[in-house]
Amino acid sequence: MSINYGFNRLRFLSPVRAGSRLRGRFTLKSAKKRSDSEVLRENALSVEIEGQDTPALVADWLGMVVFPPSS
Repeated sequence: MSINYGFNRLRFLSPVRAGSRLRGRFTLKSAKKRSDSEVLRENALSVEIEGQDTPALVADWLGMVVFPPSS
């Protein structure tokens, strides 16, 4: 299971006009084992607007991956 754990350094840089085409670019920055069943991931996120040099937003997105207990 994956859980949205929040954002670090969230910045809205450009407005997005209705009908714009967007692309999300995710890059894994780190993955830290918190316990035997949990891993905290940090992804660099950039949402790009087609035809513009400045992205709509940039952020570090945190996600928790929880594995089922082993039997």
